[in-house]
Amino acid sequence: MALPTPLAPVAVAPNDGLPRPLRQSRLYVGLVAAPDVSTVKFADVEAPKLNWGLTVDYRLGNRLRLSTGLLRSNKQYMAHREDYDWGGYSARVYTHNFSTVGGTCTVLDVPLNLRYDLLVRPGYRLVSTVGLSSFFMQYEKYDYDWTDATGFHTWTRSAVNENRHYFSILNLAAGAEYDLGGRWSLLAEPYVKVPLAGVGLGKVKLTSAGVYVGVKYGF
Repeated sequence: MALPTPLAPVAVAPNDGLPRPLRQSRLYVGLVAAPDVSTVKFADVEAPKLNWGLTVDYRLGNRLRLSTGLLRSNKQYMAHREDYDWGGYSARVYTHNFSTVGGTCTVLDVPLNLRYDLLVRPGYRLVSTVGLSSFFMQYEKYDYDWTDATGFHTWTRSAVNENRHYFSILNLAAGAEYDLGGRWSLLAEPYVKVPLAGVGLGKVKLTSAGVYVGVKYGF
């Protein structure tokens, strides 16, 4: 016999504050770009360089995602001579009178991050990110100028695909994602990359910061 209408069971949707459409996507692919500034112990800060690349997020739960990707980063910075590990060049380098060294590098940045939705509202969410990056140094160039009795000189050292640094950079970020309609979203996320070990030929402690801006599509 059917139950009276007031006693009939009623399905109740879970009330976790998450809009239903956002929970339908498990995999997100994004295209991001960022103005990026780099420094070694804040000796100097050069003009921002462009970073760009692809990201992939996989949703582990309603608020947690695993994030990776492939980012092409351009680094330009000045550092004090004592911040470099000169290796086999030490004897020659320290006979020259100079104080700073200029570095220019092209890096493939492969991050492995956890992203957490701090706050979810209709139309947007606030997110935080923590993780590690591996740096693959595609191109490195270092130079400094000095003067002696014979005149003005420039020393240059470069390398191509010589150095790889696995999980050597700590990634910290926080920002917002805005729904654009359908499965598209817009990301704006300030970040900082903190060195856990030296990178490049000189094993410098390279810190970077910027703001990622991009779009994502959920599958």
